[in-house]
Amino acid sequence: MKNVRVLFYPFDCPNTKGVMKEIIEHNNKKIVKTTKKNGDISYTIKGVYIGTDVKTNKRITKTITARTLKILDRKIVEAKIEFEKSGSTVKETIQIDNFESLAEIWFSNFKTWVFSQNTINRVRGYLDTYIIPYFGDYKPDQIEPSDVQLWINKLARKAKKAVDSGVTRAPKGSAKDFGAMAHKVSDIFDFGITNCGLTTNPAKSIKIPPKPKSSKERVMVLHDDDLKHWLSYLKTLPNTRANRRFKVICNTLLASALRINELLALEMSDLDFETNEILVSKTLMWKSANKSLGIKGEMICKRAPKTDSGYRKVAVPPSILENLKEFHIEMTMYFEKHGLPKSKLIFPTIYGNYMCDRNERATLKRRLSSLGLPDYGFHLFRHTHASMMLNAGMNWKELQHRMGHKSITTTMDTYAELAPKKKFEAVDIFLGKIEELTG
Repeated sequence: MKNVRVLFYPFDCPNTKGVMKEIIEHNNKKIVKTTKKNGDISYTIKGVYIGTDVKTNKRITKTITARTLKILDRKIVEAKIEFEKSGSTVKETIQIDNFESLAEIWFSNFKTWVFSQNTINRVRGYLDTYIIPYFGDYKPDQIEPSDVQLWINKLARKAKKAVDSGVTRAPKGSAKDFGAMAHKVSDIFDFGITNCGLTTNPAKSIKIPPKPKSSKERVMVLHDDDLKHWLSYLKTLPNTRANRRFKVICNTLLASALRINELLALEMSDLDFETNEILVSKTLMWKSANKSLGIKGEMICKRAPKTDSGYRKVAVPPSILENLKEFHIEMTMYFEKHGLPKSKLIFPTIYGNYMCDRNERATLKRRLSSLGLPDYGFHLFRHTHASMMLNAGMNWKELQHRMGHKSITTTMDTYAELAPKKKFEAVDIFLGKIEELTG
């Protein structure tokens, strides 16, 4: 071979019996020639200088192996070219094929930045329902501001159409929070600029249309006649365990204004029979499934309410606590009868797990609709309770605390502690109203 000189005679490689190595000189470089037992030959050169890293200012070297010296020479040149193409740096860069892959990489990082599972679920919904179906196949650097603007305009029109129709819940693909989706698209592009070599963010310059407002007043409370009708209806339900649970849930929500997932998270230790109060200190939330990882969706307990102000004690009539206790006893007897572990939960599933409100909500909406009442879900009782309290003279600050609101724009400013006597007036107001309607 031309320009090849043997510097050391062959020697056995100690860890691979039968493999012979010799050091040769090729183009003034020391090369290790390896000959395997089957006769295969390879050439390896160590410490090949391919350039200086622009980010660290360090010399970058590489070990290169090839079947022939000719191929080895070519690989050395290719390594230097590839280094230049990568921006003259060996620092890790994220490779993306299309906008969907960029969005998924961004989301995997986003999940580590937020603590709320509800937020994660909501953003996952944005991606799956709105963002990826529209932009998924695009090359990120080929998306223009006009593409994003046309998309957001289309979403705004669909949202306005849904609002103008007067529906209480927008159909899929017609959500009003298209502005939040646009901001998420912008966040994804910013991530791409920082981590994936993108140079522009086409979502930065778009104009977000105003959020549509309903011209029709939505009825979200049960007024006196409707409430009387509902309470009478509950008495007619057959005496089954499912109906007993349903009545306890509805009546407790009406008497306490708890959120449904605050109620379903309750344990017996959260009931104070001395003061007739319910301690709200946790809430349930749905943890979405991840099909790619084989993870199923499940209800989990967040050991804190929806907001800081959601941590509260709510005074309720003694009868409400007794009903909760009785249902817990009923479920305990069920577990004992079937040889199952007992549960601290007041509303466990038959397997002792956290209960999802989905089936109960569907039952509620079906029954409300059959009576011609607003089928707003369990929040209907929360709104109704607030209406009853305000109409009976409860002040805004007291109500804010009772509802667990963070601000009084959702019942008037920052939360405040009730005066010890005042908070129990809510019970008298509630009982007086119920007696008036049913007496």
